[in-house]
Amino acid sequence: MENLFKVWVPLIVWSGIIFTFSSIPNLKVPSLGLGFEDKIYHFAEFFIWGILFSKSYKLNSTSGKELTGFAIALLIGIIFAAIDEGHQQWVPGRQFDWKDMVSDWGGLVVSLLVFLR
Repeated sequence: MENLFKVWVPLIVWSGIIFTFSSIPNLKVPSLGLGFEDKIYHFAEFFIWGILFSKSYKLNSTSGKELTGFAIALLIGIIFAAIDEGHQQWVPGRQFDWKDMVSDWGGLVVSLLVFLR
């Protein structure tokens, strides 16, 4: 039980951090002078989420179930990103944005592919 706690807590905490930042009204992201910084941040937060999920789920196992693990991680990550993005329509100064969700999914997919390698 202790190992289960240690393995999943980082993912749960990171999920909470993502949801907390998504709940901040009128959040302005630090500028990098590119004009699409928010997409970079979305990509990065779900890249980290995917790595943490992969470590928790032991996605890189040699049991031959990597594709099943990949599919599970991808499905859960897609659902989490959709819920996270969707709830923003009720946060003042925030809205649902398909481009943000696609950036979330991109970070998730890249992290899972990296972890499988």
